[in-house]
Amino acid sequence: MPLRTRLKAAQPILIVLLLAGFLRAWAVSLLPQDFDEPTYLQVGFDYASQIRAGNFDAVIDYPLVTEHPAFVKLLYAGAVLLLGKAATWTNAFYLSRAISAVFGILAVAFVGIAIDPLAAGMLAVHTLAVKYTSQVYLEAVPSAMSIAAVLAFLRVKRDGSTRWLWLSAVALGIATASKYSYTPVVLIVLAYLALFEKKLPFGWLAAYSFLAIGTFFALDVSLWHDPLNRLLQSLSFHVQYSQGAHVQEVGYPWYQPFIWIFTSAPAGWHPNVFFYFGFDGPIAILAVAGLPREWTKRRWLVIWFAFGLAFLLAWPTKWPQYALILTPALCMMGAGTLRVIWKWLREQETYWDYFRNLLPAPTRWFWWTVGLFALFIAAIYLSAAVKLAVGRIGWSHMTAQNTFLPSNTINDLLPLQDGKILIATDRGAAIYSPTLTTDQSGQWIVLNQKNSGLAGDDVRALAVDSQTRVWFGTTSGVSQTTDYETWTSYTGADLGLTSSEVVSLAAIPGGEVVAGTSDGASVWDGNRWTPISQVGGRPVFSLATDGRGVWIGTATGAGRLDTLSGSWSFYPTPNAVKHILIDSTGAVWAATAGNGLARLENGSWHYYTTANSGLPLNLVNWVAEVEPGKLWLCTSLSSNVGGEVVAFDGTNWTPYTTDNSGASGSEPMVVVRSTDDQIWVGTASRGLDIFKLGR
Repeated sequence: MPLRTRLKAAQPILIVLLLAGFLRAWAVSLLPQDFDEPTYLQVGFDYASQIRAGNFDAVIDYPLVTEHPAFVKLLYAGAVLLLGKAATWTNAFYLSRAISAVFGILAVAFVGIAIDPLAAGMLAVHTLAVKYTSQVYLEAVPSAMSIAAVLAFLRVKRDGSTRWLWLSAVALGIATASKYSYTPVVLIVLAYLALFEKKLPFGWLAAYSFLAIGTFFALDVSLWHDPLNRLLQSLSFHVQYSQGAHVQEVGYPWYQPFIWIFTSAPAGWHPNVFFYFGFDGPIAILAVAGLPREWTKRRWLVIWFAFGLAFLLAWPTKWPQYALILTPALCMMGAGTLRVIWKWLREQETYWDYFRNLLPAPTRWFWWTVGLFALFIAAIYLSAAVKLAVGRIGWSHMTAQNTFLPSNTINDLLPLQDGKILIATDRGAAIYSPTLTTDQSGQWIVLNQKNSGLAGDDVRALAVDSQTRVWFGTTSGVSQTTDYETWTSYTGADLGLTSSEVVSLAAIPGGEVVAGTSDGASVWDGNRWTPISQVGGRPVFSLATDGRGVWIGTATGAGRLDTLSGSWSFYPTPNAVKHILIDSTGAVWAATAGNGLARLENGSWHYYTTANSGLPLNLVNWVAEVEPGKLWLCTSLSSNVGGEVVAFDGTNWTPYTTDNSGASGSEPMVVVRSTDDQIWVGTASRGLDIFKLGR
């Protein structure tokens, strides 16, 4: 065949591959960080660190994320190693996404070369396939390799040539070493082909099985030291998890796979990424319409579809990425139906000629002009979108809708020494325990008046004293506990105050606890409460301790009470002091309700405002030192909903907004750094914004 003829024949698949590459590159750049991506990337960094040190046993015995095989995680480790000294979180994140995208494009190529460029085109634009093969997930490699295993097997002939058979076996081994969920359905398809269509000799099948299993064990290094036990533990995890609290919490119905298949959900989740109308639903409809035809021509596709759908319906865990098991079969059957429809239309010669004459016939220069203009617009948009995508890396969110968080209104946050974080909301408190597995969202304990001794459900403040007692300030009083089973509560009368609305708490290293209310403050010495006379009946919005003294923020300024000598110093401000910080150098900072951020210098306040600094807003709710010398502030609009988180290193101000980061845009109320190097921002209406340091 002449070269020109071959190039012309290859044009459709080349166009499809360019389309697949463009859409996945677009998704790599613009998709926000998904739930499991930080976990898989962190494993990649951990693997890379051990490989650099030559500690391969640590890789084999890596204790986290053992519910999934190791191969794809090793690929992500390879990305980290390839980057060398340039292996920042951001660089490794994008390179790992690019690795996934390459395998996503390979899947399209396999379908286009072996089956049909039209089917490949459907797979190229399928929104579920684009999303989950463009992220730091495990889907892209097993999806491509399961397709390769089936399509290579289709080329096997009983003429003595076994090349395609061995390629299929290796592909199946790689798919299994990447993620287990693809293997059962593919095995059924391969078994049907081997026994009923190819009718291969038993010796070939035995050799095929041996090579596939050998490839699997060779690539899943986590099994090397104890293959059978570790494999059983890994598989049993999924069974236990499918019956666990998180699956029950999400509560997807049994028919949820139909929703994933017949709708283009990612187009609704990420309209800035999927700028085109999602075709997932029409592809599925065409595929189902073609089932009778495929049963007579390509029965293996119907078996793929039927057993894949049965697996998705039967398995209790119904995450959207699981639908990629079915996507290749849907695209191949959908393309077959569309070709039948097209053929029928072409056969209607009279109508075809009539409509063809009505269509315009622009010149080649017209299409060149349109194409160049489209590229120009795309370049402008992409440059802005890439900047936003980079800013969103490292951010994640917890809301009452996707976790057990009692409410989206967060009043206070308190990191605990065991890695847990205590969260105060207007509907109770919650204790969040991070997990180290990818399929779980962490463990939650929710505390309220019904199941605990909390004085009230509207929890405004939190503290832990020197005896590890946890204190909760509520609008109905203050409560304390050591084990979350035995509680003691105090009303305003117990505190010697007229109000029971506790809005601030502080624990002094000597053992005392200070409670601030809307009508003064009181000190607990271990036996009784004593009102702080110097404060009087003024509302106390914030409290902080510098070791032997307590700083008290009021509506007119901040004062310091020396708890040993009883001496009192007061430093007035034009606005209320909403939060006080004593930083690592001993400097005192005040977040004010309208006069920006204040620093106490030689007995007077120096103010950072929108007029003399890069502070974006003058109403500051909170200030925290997340690293030595680096502050994070919660700022709010004075008359509208919303606000901005901003970082300040003493010189530079860095705001985090919806335009340059993954911040939700809700009014930030509190910010803390947890023990696992994450910054937690509690908002007034959208739950928690979480940022991973060192991204």
